[in-house]
Amino acid sequence: MLNAQGIVTPKGQRLYSRAQEQIRLHRNEEAAGLLEKCIREAPHFTDAYLALGMLYCDTRQFSRAADVFRQASTACPACTQAFALPLARTLCQAQQYEHASSVLDQWAKPAVLHPAMKAEYERIRQNIQFGKYAVNARRTDTLVNMGPRINSQYDEYFPSISHDDSTLVFTRRTNGVDEDFYIAQRDSCGGWFIARDMGSPPNSGMQEGAQMLSADGHYLFFMRCGNRSENGWEAGGCDLYFSFTKDGGWSQPVPFGATINTPAYEGMPSLSSDNKELYFVSDRPGGYGGKDLWMSRFEDGLWQVPVNLGPEVNTPFDETAPFIASDNQTLYFASDGHPGLGGNDVFYSRKKQGKWQRPENMGYPFNSVFDDVSLCLSADGRKGYLASNRNGGLGNMDLYEAKIPEAARPEPYTYVFGIAYDSLDKRRLNYAQIEWRDAETGEKLYHYQSNRGDASYMASVSLNRKYSLHVYRVGYADYNDTVSFTTTHVQPPDTLNFPLLDFNYSPPLHDTLLARFYFLRSNVLLNDSDQVQLKAMIAPYLDQPHTEFFVNGYTDDSGTPAINEELSYARARTVTDLLGSLGVSDDKIHTQGWADANPIAPNDTEEHRQQNRRVELVLRKP
Repeated sequence: MLNAQGIVTPKGQRLYSRAQEQIRLHRNEEAAGLLEKCIREAPHFTDAYLALGMLYCDTRQFSRAADVFRQASTACPACTQAFALPLARTLCQAQQYEHASSVLDQWAKPAVLHPAMKAEYERIRQNIQFGKYAVNARRTDTLVNMGPRINSQYDEYFPSISHDDSTLVFTRRTNGVDEDFYIAQRDSCGGWFIARDMGSPPNSGMQEGAQMLSADGHYLFFMRCGNRSENGWEAGGCDLYFSFTKDGGWSQPVPFGATINTPAYEGMPSLSSDNKELYFVSDRPGGYGGKDLWMSRFEDGLWQVPVNLGPEVNTPFDETAPFIASDNQTLYFASDGHPGLGGNDVFYSRKKQGKWQRPENMGYPFNSVFDDVSLCLSADGRKGYLASNRNGGLGNMDLYEAKIPEAARPEPYTYVFGIAYDSLDKRRLNYAQIEWRDAETGEKLYHYQSNRGDASYMASVSLNRKYSLHVYRVGYADYNDTVSFTTTHVQPPDTLNFPLLDFNYSPPLHDTLLARFYFLRSNVLLNDSDQVQLKAMIAPYLDQPHTEFFVNGYTDDSGTPAINEELSYARARTVTDLLGSLGVSDDKIHTQGWADANPIAPNDTEEHRQQNRRVELVLRKP
C-alpha cells in the first residue's frame, strides 16, 4: 500500500488504526505501544511518527516526543521539512534550547512560508531566546500544590479568592466532561477544608466554569457553555452569565445581553474592582487571531460595545484567562503567543496613559514548559493562585499557590469600605453614586455605587494620591470631600462612610419637581399626551439662564438589579432626548437611572408598582 505519507503495509495500517482507537479511549500506554510497532513495521509512515510524538507531548513527555520527531527526520529524509518545527518545539519544551536553535538553523526554510507556519516559526524562535534567558535569570518562588483537600484526580482550574482570603471558588471538570463550581473555606489553622460542590444555583446540568467573584462578594461572573438561542445569534456556544447574592444564596444565572454575548466564543470574565470594566475572552471577528482579550465598560446602565485590547496584548495565537488587579492598572493573563517557556505562560501588562504596555512574562519557575493558566491574586496583591498541569500534581490540572514576584505586583493600593446613610435618621441609602477624581487634574478615576442590599460599597484606590469625592443620590444634597491614603489596609480595609443630608431638611439649591411620567411594565417610551405636557411645561424655562434639569428614572422592584438599572436609565434617556430636541443643551441636563430606589408606593400591588415605574423631571435654579 502506497500512502502520500510513505509506504505503509496492510499490517502497519491496521496497527495505526488500532492505536487511534486506543487514543480515543484515553488508553495512552496501549496506543504508544501500537504506534511503536507500526513504526517498526512501516518506518516511512510519517502519520505514525506524528501521532506518537503528539501523544508524548499530550502526556508531557517532551524529551521522548523530541526523540520520535528526530527519528522521523532520519528515517524519512524526504520528510525532514515536515518535522523541523515539531522537533524544535518539543526540544524547546524539554528545555534543550541549544538543540532547538540548531534545528531551526539547519532547517531549509522555504523562501515563502504559509502565514500560519511563519507565525509558528517566529513563536518557537522567540521561545528559544526567552527560555535561554529565563532559566539562567534570577528565579521566582516555586509554586506549591494546594493539596488533596482542593485538588483531586480531576482537573481544577480558574481559582478566585474572596477579599478576606477565607473563601476559594474554582472550577472542577469531572470525568473529562462536566464542569461545575466548587467552594472551600479556610480552617482555623490557615489551611483549607475539603472543597464541596456549590450546588444549584449557580451550578446546573450545563457546563459552568471560569468564574470570578466581585470584590464586594455580591456578584459571581462566569462562563456557561452549550448555549443556544431561538433566533440563532444572541447566544451560542460559550457565553457570559452572572449571579448575585439573594436570600443567603445565589440567584438564578442571568446572561449578559447581545452586546456581550454573540454566536462566537465568550468566556473567562474578570471584573474591575469598581464593577465598571469587564474583561473577557472571545474569538469574535475583529481580533488578531485565535482567542483575544476584550473589554466592555458599564455606562448609563448598559454594557457598552466591547473593544479589543490591541496588538500589544493580543497575538495570532490564544490569549485567555484575564485577571484585572485591584489597582485597575495591572492585567494578568495566559498566552501561548508571547515569548515563553512552552505551552501557556502567565503574563502581565500595565496600563499607562490609557494604553496597555508590552506584556512581561512572570518568569521561571513560576511559569514552566507546561500549561500555567488562570492566575488570580489575593486582596493584597502579594500572593497568587493559578492552575498548572506540571509534573507532580494529583491530577492533570491542579491548583497551586505562589508568591507574586515583586516586579509583577500591582501598583500600591488600599481597600476602602463604607456605607451611605441618611445623616438625620441613619437609614442606609442604596444606589448612592460615589465618584473619585484626581484632586489636581479633575480626571475621573473610579465610580462606585452603594449596593442594593446593605448600602455598602468596597473601593480599591491607589496610594499617595489626593482624591476629590463627589457622592450624590436622588432626594439628598451632594456630598463633597478630599481624601488621600498612604498605607495599605486590606484586612480590615479603611473605613469611609458618607452621611447624606435630605433635601427637605436644608436644600442648598431650589429644586422643583416639574412632573412625573409613569410607564407600563418594561416600557421606556413616553405616550403622546406626556410629550405634549412636557413641551408645555418646560417652555417657560428654555430662555432662563442658570437653570438645570435633573431627569431621574425608576422601576419597581420586580426585576434583577442589572435589569432595573438598565430599564431606569432607558426611561430617563427618553425624557432627556426629548429635552434635547426642544433646545435644552446637554450641559444643562443630568440623567440618572436609580433602579428601584426611592419608591413612592409599596411594591405590593400592580397599581402601586406602576406608581414606582416613573421618570421625575426636576428643575434646579439658583
